[in-house]
Amino acid sequence: MVDPRLLLASVFLIIVNNCYVYGRPLTFIEQQVQLCINQDIKRQPVIIDTDTDVDDLWAIHYLLNVPTVDVLAITTVGDGYSKPFYSGSNVLTFLDLIGCSNGVGVGYGVNLPLMSSGYVIPSSLLDAIDSYMTSPTCLNQSANIFLQPSPFGSIELIKLSLKYSKIPVDILVLGTMTNIATAISEDRSIISKIGTLYFSGGQFKSINSYTSLVPNLTVATYPESEETSDGSPNAYLDILALQRVGMSGIKNIVAMPLITQDTMLINLTQLNETLKRLNIQLKPFVLSFISSFVKCTSPNQTESYLKWWDNSAAQFMVQMQTNNSQGFCLRTQKVKSHYILSADSHQFYGQGMIDVETFLPNAHGLVNYTICTEANSDIFLAEFLNKISSEKLYSCERQYNHRFDIKLQQCMLKFENAEQQLNVAKQTSFPKAYVSFDLFIFFVCYLSSR
Repeated sequence: MVDPRLLLASVFLIIVNNCYVYGRPLTFIEQQVQLCINQDIKRQPVIIDTDTDVDDLWAIHYLLNVPTVDVLAITTVGDGYSKPFYSGSNVLTFLDLIGCSNGVGVGYGVNLPLMSSGYVIPSSLLDAIDSYMTSPTCLNQSANIFLQPSPFGSIELIKLSLKYSKIPVDILVLGTMTNIATAISEDRSIISKIGTLYFSGGQFKSINSYTSLVPNLTVATYPESEETSDGSPNAYLDILALQRVGMSGIKNIVAMPLITQDTMLINLTQLNETLKRLNIQLKPFVLSFISSFVKCTSPNQTESYLKWWDNSAAQFMVQMQTNNSQGFCLRTQKVKSHYILSADSHQFYGQGMIDVETFLPNAHGLVNYTICTEANSDIFLAEFLNKISSEKLYSCERQYNHRFDIKLQQCMLKFENAEQQLNVAKQTSFPKAYVSFDLFIFFVCYLSSR
């Protein structure tokens, strides 16, 4: 005979388990999918969202070699510095060239901003980036035509990775916010699963820096069609997406501002001197990949035009995740920022303002950011070169079938089929009993929550 105490305990556990399920986004079947994926949570899961500019690929290479980071997915956006078709294929080609052809899923994403700013990227720059890997005048590499993107598109990959990750996922945005804003708009429940959102770029200037908030159409055609040194492309190429993400309720947003990134000036001579001083040997392709930046993207620039934009954001993310007081970012600041669609029409659209509370005490829509305000180029470069020379590629150790997005697909298929069979069984066998028990559990959960 069954011990009544054991039976009572079993019923209690079933009720508690169902209350737990009812109180969270995941259903029982979805919990089984999550368990089936068997995610390794010893490292911090990260989604990298990128427009696939050259410095984005540097950032990806760096993060793949960081032992504390687990890159769950790389999602691409096609409204930045590479044309839509190339934004994903260039990531796949690059991963293959560094020995990570199957370790990380790459999803193709949105091609148009939520609201076009009117900015037009010079075609010469786009063409240079699109053919960066394979052009005979640049890296002259062969592309593997058999490389496959993730079975999920960027938006779906972002939503599902956040939903099924056992722990909150950090997101590193190296281009516009278009993919993230779209994913959040489609499923706001994922916001609670975002640990920290890290952003490369943006401006955080005092409101006094802006002479007017009204477009002056006599100054120039509005909006401008050429890039300005005063603006941050990742912000103004889709300012509406940036606003939506900022005001979505994400608890932690960290930015590596353009003004700080631009202070990190290192030329090729300094790069080679650092390699020699640290006794670091880079693979020929990797060395060529970094040093060819000037030649391949802007032939008229001098060798001092070696910028560390997006990969400085990647390193800042790792510094913040690990609470590294010896990192290259020497000073951080907490600010409240308000992003505007336009200012005086003279290249000032899509800018961030701080000190808004002081000058406009009744302003609404302010977003909390932690920003890096001072950086050390030497510390940054030493860390960057050491990591990309290690060739550990921690996030690439998984075999294809054990990759997060592939396991996700397999587990979803497995348990969704099981759920369908269970629903059929419920409808044909003892439907009243199932309904009664479900209602009983529902009311117990409801009463316990009051």
